[in-house]
Amino acid sequence: MSTAKGMILFMNKKDIMPFHLVHHHGSHCVINIERMEANRIDRLTAETLNMIDNELEMSLPLDMEESLKKLGLISEDRKKKNNTTKKEAVPIVTMALFVTQTCNLKCVYCFGEGGEYGTGGTMEEKTALQAVDWLIEQSKEKKKINIVFFGGEPFLNFPLMKKVIQYAQQRVNEVDKKISFNVTTNATLLNDDVISFLEKHKVNVTVSIDGPKEIQDMQRPFTKGKGSYDIILPKIKKLLKALPETRGHAVIDESTDPILVTESLKKIGFLRITTAIMSASLFEGESCSVKPTKELSKILNMMELEAETWINDTKSKNSKSLKELIVNGNLYEGIFFILHNKKIHYPCGAGVGYLGVSCSGDVYPCHRFVGLDRYKLGNVFMEDLDRDMYHKPPRTFIKKCANCFAQYYCAGGCKHMNASSGDSVFKQSEDLCRLKRRELELSAYIYSMLDHEDHNFLLDHKIFPPKPCPLDF
Repeated sequence: MSTAKGMILFMNKKDIMPFHLVHHHGSHCVINIERMEANRIDRLTAETLNMIDNELEMSLPLDMEESLKKLGLISEDRKKKNNTTKKEAVPIVTMALFVTQTCNLKCVYCFGEGGEYGTGGTMEEKTALQAVDWLIEQSKEKKKINIVFFGGEPFLNFPLMKKVIQYAQQRVNEVDKKISFNVTTNATLLNDDVISFLEKHKVNVTVSIDGPKEIQDMQRPFTKGKGSYDIILPKIKKLLKALPETRGHAVIDESTDPILVTESLKKIGFLRITTAIMSASLFEGESCSVKPTKELSKILNMMELEAETWINDTKSKNSKSLKELIVNGNLYEGIFFILHNKKIHYPCGAGVGYLGVSCSGDVYPCHRFVGLDRYKLGNVFMEDLDRDMYHKPPRTFIKKCANCFAQYYCAGGCKHMNASSGDSVFKQSEDLCRLKRRELELSAYIYSMLDHEDHNFLLDHKIFPPKPCPLDF
């Protein structure tokens, strides 16, 4: 770059750090992509950045150069480090254990082909205990591991679950590790004995429930067609009395009002609620009667409203409402990323630190791929796994990700949603791309609309944890 007559000449856009402009409700902010920072900017700066984004070279006033430097958008050295050193395999710390591949419900959107995942069956004790030993070995130097009981409906094989927990607790004590347990259930088989066991062994529970009676009965009927809502409701309420932190997880489609679903789960008593979009099954011949949503307007509109709630509740110091948004909203994670300048290189642990294990002991990238031979990575009775491809961050070899401003937030997207919308786990779902990009934009907007006092309030009232000190090890 060179200067003349009070002007600074940018030879090309390479002199500027990657950025993304956000315009919302008459306000402007800019996301510094590499730093994962967001800052509110005035109209002139926004117009200047917009020109930079569309021109190869241009002249700018010197005071604008200073503004861009303050935003961290002008760097003296943009050379990226090229680390070609081969990395060791990432330790596996979480295993989704399929104690059964059968289910007593016939959910209309089931990605596991009615819970059978192609083969059906029940896990044998020998395989289950070997899977525990395998997880301990694969976790290497890591001291904390986790087992998620999955199905089908895992409580169809409750006796094996109890044996696995007993054996795993014994084994981790022998090798100086700690273990936690989770289970995902449809709640139909919950009873006093089951609830007592879960409470005693501190098992974290997720209940799959899709909302009010009419939606639950339509989307999650028993195998013979009878609705499940009236059966599970009293069981869930009894579970919540013993384990109030139990999470309610709902699957929604384009015809579902997310607010209606969330409010119905709150009314039941869930303090922790998550939602997910329906995704198509990867099994051939799948007769799923509900396809993944292509119209996301309701979810996007809900996120727009949530953004204003975050701003208004922070300004009014409404910590109670903000803490509800943490568990029931969609934007907490994005704000957290911006607040902490957090960057991720993988969208989740699938194929990296988290794997799914079928009834026969076959290993897959995650629970959603179980039973699909083309995604099989190995077996718990084998030492080596074929998972090198999952260790490469998508932004390093996928052009679409490398050029996306949400590359350190989305990091490539859910592998199952990718595969179900295309022909590869690395071909991103357009739905998910759109959602994740908007989440980050709105999160950046929220952060930029808050001042230093607001940020301190969010930290002081434990809405967000403090940013770790780089010197803390």
